[in-house]
Amino acid sequence: MSISRRSFLRGAAGALALPLLQLPPRRAGAAGKYPKRLLLVTTPNGTLKELWSPQGGTETSFDLPPLLRPMAAFRDKLVIVDGVDLAVGMMGPGGPHQRGCGSLFTGDILTEGEFMDGDGRRAGWASSISVDQFAARQLRPNTRFQTLELGVCVKENEPRSRYVYRGREQPVPPEVDPVASYRRAFAGMDMSQDELQKQLRRRQSVLDSVWADFGALERKVAAPDRAKLQQHATSLRDLELRLEQLVAMPSTCAPLPTPAVMAHMEEDNFEQVGRLQMDLLVMALACDLTRVASLQWASAVNTVRFTFLGINDYDGHGLSHGGDSNDAMQASWIRMLDFYSRQFAYLLERMSQVEEDEGTLLDNTLVVWGNELSRGNSHALTDIPWLLAGGAGGALRGGRHLTYAGAPHNDLLVSILNAVGVATDTFGNREVCTGPLAGLLG
Repeated sequence: MSISRRSFLRGAAGALALPLLQLPPRRAGAAGKYPKRLLLVTTPNGTLKELWSPQGGTETSFDLPPLLRPMAAFRDKLVIVDGVDLAVGMMGPGGPHQRGCGSLFTGDILTEGEFMDGDGRRAGWASSISVDQFAARQLRPNTRFQTLELGVCVKENEPRSRYVYRGREQPVPPEVDPVASYRRAFAGMDMSQDELQKQLRRRQSVLDSVWADFGALERKVAAPDRAKLQQHATSLRDLELRLEQLVAMPSTCAPLPTPAVMAHMEEDNFEQVGRLQMDLLVMALACDLTRVASLQWASAVNTVRFTFLGINDYDGHGLSHGGDSNDAMQASWIRMLDFYSRQFAYLLERMSQVEEDEGTLLDNTLVVWGNELSRGNSHALTDIPWLLAGGAGGALRGGRHLTYAGAPHNDLLVSILNAVGVATDTFGNREVCTGPLAGLLG
């Protein structure tokens, strides 16, 4: 049968455009083994290190400080990291919030630009890819989404509001509406198994037809067109592989009901929206829709008032910048910081409830909680608060407090990549990267 180049490309494009959202995700891993996942969490404007870091003790014998006590049930799953600096955040253009946000997960400087920080300094977007996007690009998981980025009341479109980057000057905005998050990830997954299998067979049939015509057409076209066809063929092979691997849903996959529509940017709904986004992320990981994700609470601008806690006079940014002698502001700020700790504890609890073979989703995930500053009212980029949780499939040993003497956080980013299976000894700006963070893994 003769087929024109235009007809083939139309058929190939049609096959590539077939929606996959309604197909069941394949079981995570083979032979009952579940994959490693990476989940990045950010909260803004620093913390009170004297209430965050253990005071005294040893690496494995220490008392949880006040701001980490909400995670007491998961003490053996935590690694508290002190003494790690955003060394690269002290380089390049911009103010501390801009440099802190832009370098936190990219490990690199900002570009020149016209975005203004609160103190009048200007900068552009980050100059490199972030660690989550790099991990997904290297690992190439056969999941519906390479990565998922969700947020809670992230209002601004500027460097102080972006942590995730696909590449140089390519910030990735988080999805802040739980309804939109749900529709993207879970729409159609309530179809019966018979309906899903029929869809799978129909789409495989389309691909078979396209492949049958591909060889004949390839022999008839000129070299430039043949190169373009090869690009289409690569995409078709990727799609075919995914179709072959899409089998029954994992038993742990239980899609949530559609969230109710709400004013998701209202301050009073801040906690409720955050809980919904965390529930969605946990189920997306459990269903193997993605293996790399991030959750961003507000931004470094943080114009959110914590009205749901009865804090009405200052927004989060203002509270974090209050003077140490202002007892009223400090008390409100501590309540805000405790709120974030309780949300992180909720996330760990939800992940621990998903059973996977002999362990849980939490055991197979590396959860990284970071912040663009050490302390808000000093704008310090040294001794950043880092908390790692989970097991990364056995790569991370919990129940530890590790203290370093000004190690560059690029080394921590290298260790994060190593923990999830990316073999590398450098990440981000090579001037400040010395290799994996000593003693973190293994």
